Amino acid sequence: MSLHELSAVLWRERELLDVLLYKLEVERLLLATDRRRWLGRAAHEIEFLTARLKEVGLARAVESAEVAEELQLSAEATLQELADAVGDEVWRDILLAHLAALREVTGEIGELRDANEQLLKQAARPAGLSPHAAPRRGTTTYDARGLARDVVEATLVDEET
Repeated sequence: MSLHELSAVLWRERELLDVLLYKLEVERLLLATDRRRWLGRAAHEIEFLTARLKEVGLARAVESAEVAEELQLSAEATLQELADAVGDEVWRDILLAHLAALREVTGEIGELRDANEQLLKQAARPAGLSPHAAPRRGTTTYDARGLARDVVEATLVDEET
């Protein structure tokens, strides 16, 4: 069976997800401490890991399909379905352990990603302004060409369109 190969791919996926979680934590710390110098680097590393995870996801799909075929299941069978169909209890436990670990780390990644997104939104707006407030008269902002200009009158933006 290809269970050994599938398990190896799942380990690689878990390792990459752990590194992604770490990089998101680094990004959060940079945002929380207003250390913007390294934000570009952190974002690049997160993008790199995301690309690697897509590659590993493809390898996982191939190995899963092979195992599914051996177990006479659909090629799109989930990891849970593969674990349920495996006759060997040891392999079932291994697959279920992978599944539990993947669920846990992806949940943590989602929470941290959302928290980082909120910190990025806060960092992007000027101090004291709500995200929907128009710039006040007498402040400086940037025009569409990226040139600084003084605000003469407040302009509201219709976020619905």
